Amino acid sequence: METRFKNLKEFYPYYLTEHQNLTSRSLHFIGTALFLGILLYALFTDQYSLLWACPLVGYGFAWVGHFFLKKTNQQHSNTLY
Repeated sequence: METRFKNLKEFYPYYLTEHQNLTSRSLHFIGTALFLGILLYALFTDQYSLLWACPLVGYGFAWVGHFFLKKTNQQHSNTLY
């Protein structure tokens, strides 16, 4: 059964337990850094066609960490916070 969180205060402890693995955290960091790098580069150089890559790298590295390395579900992927 899927756990529903009412707010960030309930969700955050669960989120931290899902990201204890160093490799998973590293992949999240790489994905976030690449997301921000592509976003800033595209905006500052007016190359808006690169923006399609932002969600690809932002989520791609996180999904690799969860699905392939930890073999967990991405339960919090639909949470807005």
